[in-house]
Amino acid sequence: MSYSHLALVRSVSSLPQQISFSEKLADHHAILQGFLTTHITQNHSEWTYDAERRFLTGWFAGQIIEDNAHPDGERQLLIWEAMTPVIGRERIQAFTTDLIKDRKLKVRTVTGYLGALRRLFEYVLEFPYIPGSGGKPIVAKYGPIDQPVLEFDYPAHVLDREDEDFVLTGEQLQQFYTFIREKFMPSKQKQAPIARDYTMIVIAGECGLRADEIRHLDTRDLFYEHNLLQTRYGKGTKGSGKRVRKTIFLEGAQKTLRYYEDQVRPLFRNAPQSSALFLSETGERISYGAMYRGLQNIAMAVINAKVGIELPPKFGWHNLRKSFATNFMMQHPDQIWHLMHWMGHSHLGTLYRYILPGPQYYEQAVEEYSKEWGPKLTER
Repeated sequence: MSYSHLALVRSVSSLPQQISFSEKLADHHAILQGFLTTHITQNHSEWTYDAERRFLTGWFAGQIIEDNAHPDGERQLLIWEAMTPVIGRERIQAFTTDLIKDRKLKVRTVTGYLGALRRLFEYVLEFPYIPGSGGKPIVAKYGPIDQPVLEFDYPAHVLDREDEDFVLTGEQLQQFYTFIREKFMPSKQKQAPIARDYTMIVIAGECGLRADEIRHLDTRDLFYEHNLLQTRYGKGTKGSGKRVRKTIFLEGAQKTLRYYEDQVRPLFRNAPQSSALFLSETGERISYGAMYRGLQNIAMAVINAKVGIELPPKFGWHNLRKSFATNFMMQHPDQIWHLMHWMGHSHLGTLYRYILPGPQYYEQAVEEYSKEWGPKLTER
């Protein structure tokens, strides 16, 4: 992702030059790494760590400021410069305006970017020292700092149907599976990776696991005799750490998993020695990046084939998880507490965002309600 080159209100050439840029950059990286390490200590997923690292590294590298002392006459922004009182806030306002008005990014995307910056700056204010310097305060070396991202900077929430709200209901989901098995897989020379990706897709659509939970499954996590599938990598709350959770593991998913374990997984390097259920072609546990690329390739094939399934351009793993929740709720509306447990949710409000039935579902509900309760109400 590229970022606008936003100039400082003033040049930094007037600042003391006794500190070399290489030393400043080393301090910048040390502070940033200190913040990123909190993702590890809070037991966040590797995906969360990598996503925040990529964004923050790219954001600072993309914010170019004038510096006459630098050989190029300009250089990247540094953390304490982004937190300079008044000037830092002006920069954030310009960045937010650029995202919304010029780039026309979605509200949720803008909110995510601002949230990552705000969390970094909050960390720096809570721990305002340069790691590895013997406890030297940032303000003593580089001047005053302040939080440049305020709550007022976040764009107001709007209700719009985003790609991630798309679900495959009923027959559509079965059509999606069939297309992969009968059309997509036979057209590829390397069928083992496609069969692996298909198996992961079935787990997401039939068991409701998150992508990160799927990639961390081990062979010991499948309980065929009890119709249960276990994740030991369930999402915690407020840094509580990963949680063990079991979800339903019904016949259709079991058949797919048995075939994968018997016929497909042994084709991957290191399969006998590894505990990971899903392996890469190099014999390591599959990465989230590989999962993302695999699903995107399949989704684009569905879109190009025009088979009657209108997938959005950014169809992802979370769409399959939401499809599971929606399909289960449409079939079993009286078992919402079971669904909450299987999804790993603690609040109904969270679960509600995952259930996206179409108009026909509500029309059917009205019809059934009228048949059952209509006569009883008129008798009174």
